[in-house]
Amino acid sequence: MYFNVYSDTGSKIDGYLIPDGFSTKPRISVHSGEIDLGLFECDVFLAGPYNLKHHETGVVGFSLDETKIANLSRLDAIEIRDADSGFTFYRRLQPELHVLKRVFRLETQFAPHQELDRSLRPFFQFFSAGAERFGSETVRQMLEVSNQPSTYVSGRVMLKGVQQFITDDTIRITSLRDPFYELAIRIWSLATSKRRNLAFISDRDRILFGPAMSYFDKLNLADFDDVRRRIRSAPRDVLTLFESPFTQQLVASSPSDKVSRDAISNALDALSQFNIFDAKETDGRWAEDISMILGIDSDKVAFSAVRSPFLEFAEALREINLLEHVLENDLILFHFIQRAEKRATNAEFS
Repeated sequence: MYFNVYSDTGSKIDGYLIPDGFSTKPRISVHSGEIDLGLFECDVFLAGPYNLKHHETGVVGFSLDETKIANLSRLDAIEIRDADSGFTFYRRLQPELHVLKRVFRLETQFAPHQELDRSLRPFFQFFSAGAERFGSETVRQMLEVSNQPSTYVSGRVMLKGVQQFITDDTIRITSLRDPFYELAIRIWSLATSKRRNLAFISDRDRILFGPAMSYFDKLNLADFDDVRRRIRSAPRDVLTLFESPFTQQLVASSPSDKVSRDAISNALDALSQFNIFDAKETDGRWAEDISMILGIDSDKVAFSAVRSPFLEFAEALREINLLEHVLENDLILFHFIQRAEKRATNAEFS
């Protein structure tokens, strides 16, 4: 999907929407707050998309004015969406409300920080969380969206596949946490996915983690002895799915790629390029750093730090020796990060 609003004069809005389907006729829906202002066919021919074979007919442009939407120039909270998917790709800028910065947050947690994303949504003109649910072209368009100076994109995407599209002026935010804690979250999520409607597990996840979902289905997560037995007897193809997800996400091209020990230095280099990074998530300092760099009151930024019962579950997993090999790269990465933080702290107080 490609999209853009290249002109908003108040009384007229011009843009385009190129859907994923080559022959699909794009439609937009326009809203102002809770008010539905109408459904409109894209009816403007654009030579570029047609010549580049992005769309069969090239009729992907739209033009909205006050003959189509009464009082368009006086509506502050205008939103334009892809009518078929509901994806909002344009909001009218409200300078008194929106943060005039570009932000990309690399989500590394399998169970995403939706509370953080939801709390930041009102402060951005363009907002998209869970970018991993979309195709690569759509994610690229999100990161490169023009004529919207206030943008926020987050997602559990492969960094290598998107970093070339992140603009130089973009604030980059990410976090890690204890690899055993993250493993506990992943096993719990996959083991309960057939009984719970976990929206953050995408269709791609269900395909990729299918063997683990089947193997851990109906696992008694409260019985740590049973958990240990099941993990120790798990097939290799199941354990492979949990191999060092942090390192893999930072340096690999796809979730199925294997990463070697040499990748750790590349992962550290990738993390060094982020403006805000937290490797613990044990308190609220990460949220405070985010609020400070964005100029938002800290009490407006919601964040859930690590918590029970996953802390206890993580400790039970830590007793399973073979998991040290499964998480080897992440454990080494985490060790280097903690050592660097300790050196920085000692230097600060020396």
